[in-house]
Amino acid sequence: MSTGVTTVEVGGAPLSLESYQAVATGGVEARLAEPARERMRSFRESLLRQLSQGVRIYGVNTGFGADSGRLLAPDLIRTVQRNTVLSHAVGVGPSTPVGIVRGMMLIKANVMAMGYSAVRPELADLLLAMLNQDVIPVVPEQGSLAASGDLVPSGHLAIALIGEGDVLHQGARVPARDALARAGLQALTLEEKEGLALVNGTAFSEAYALAAVGRARRLLATADLAGAASLQALRGHLEAFSERAVSIRPHPGSLRCAANLRELSAGAELLAGTSGRVHDPYCLRCMPQVHGASRDAFEYVTQAVTIELNSFTDNPLVFADDDTWVSAGHFHAQPIALPMDLLAVLVAELGSLSQRRTQHLVSPVYDPGPPPKLSRYPDEGSGLFMLNTTAAALVSENRTLCFPASVDSMAVDTTEDHVSMASVAARKAMAVITNTSRVLALELACACQAIELQAPLKSSEHIAELLRAVRRHVPFVEHDRTLSAEIGALADAILSGEVSEAVERSLGHPLV
Repeated sequence: MSTGVTTVEVGGAPLSLESYQAVATGGVEARLAEPARERMRSFRESLLRQLSQGVRIYGVNTGFGADSGRLLAPDLIRTVQRNTVLSHAVGVGPSTPVGIVRGMMLIKANVMAMGYSAVRPELADLLLAMLNQDVIPVVPEQGSLAASGDLVPSGHLAIALIGEGDVLHQGARVPARDALARAGLQALTLEEKEGLALVNGTAFSEAYALAAVGRARRLLATADLAGAASLQALRGHLEAFSERAVSIRPHPGSLRCAANLRELSAGAELLAGTSGRVHDPYCLRCMPQVHGASRDAFEYVTQAVTIELNSFTDNPLVFADDDTWVSAGHFHAQPIALPMDLLAVLVAELGSLSQRRTQHLVSPVYDPGPPPKLSRYPDEGSGLFMLNTTAAALVSENRTLCFPASVDSMAVDTTEDHVSMASVAARKAMAVITNTSRVLALELACACQAIELQAPLKSSEHIAELLRAVRRHVPFVEHDRTLSAEIGALADAILSGEVSEAVERSLGHPLV
């Protein structure tokens, strides 16, 4: 989605979700705003004045953690800053996706631009120049406790600024020093507090959280679409979503979901006539209550990650107005950990309800309804029956991923005695999102098959638009065939927004 902005000025105004996304995806460039540059210089001068006056400042002229009582010799202060970033680059596991690392870099620069880190503007300049020149550090996913900041992934990000480690430059993995030279950029020599500022903060957890929220929003829309398609395919009762029925329990998400279902199902011939049952199973009848609860929880999650995007998360804090400093706890990522644990749960519930609808589609027990196995030739094979098996496996896997990471603190130091595990919570939430996109893809394939098998009766106009979007990836299954790649392509289309946006254009408004 184009924002119409060609350059984002960092530190001039709070980052919006749209401007953040534009930079994280490589759509626009970013540069440090001039007021932020002057602000950073002022805070930097305050830090240097305090040091010249003999003030003991944590992590600048002292050791870290339990070693903070030790005063550093003046000739070791800058050496410790360099060694800090080198020693913290101990991550393992697969590389973090490029879009998330780009987000980390923007978040780091935005935090520095607030001034309280008291680092030179050159650090923010280099981070943003690397973004603009597509020099992206290679950051392993595993290793962060997300309490004294995302120390380990931030260490990998930081070493690129001093010319160490590897980066991706125009898609190729190369040594950071070589990539900086090719891009016309120069590695930095870290000065007072700058190594600590680079490894501190919640940039990794926050960047992952922002990516997860963007994807989850599309799943909320797709869940309503899939639910409306299955409702029509199973010849269900629309009255359960009537305004008079839902208004007497007026949770906002429930009201919005019911309104979506009514609009998406208006005019469906499949819903006309008399049903053979007095009400529907919960997976149909309770969509406003289940999807709606996920929607309401999602509002809290979105608010939390939006606040964090423009929050200061470094430590210690320098105050230039009176030349003082404070050691606080803004690096602790619990404000992200809890929302990410909740995000995993709310998305998993969308998948849980979807799988139950898929069960009813492939093994219909109500008449009228689609044929068994969603096949014209049920005696020849399994038709679409096995799609529900895969959906059930994914839903079960999601349940194992929904154990809250935020309650699993792992103390690693005398003072660093409670950690958030927000990085794990965010990565788990992303895994649940990926699984659920596949669960919804499986349901959509079944619902569209069931609708077409009941021709000449028609779905609603908007679900017909959905069917066209699905059929671009999963054609009608006339005879049994391998569907794995097609389901994967449809899941990718769900996560990209292709599926929901096709119907939203038909509706003339967003579903979420």
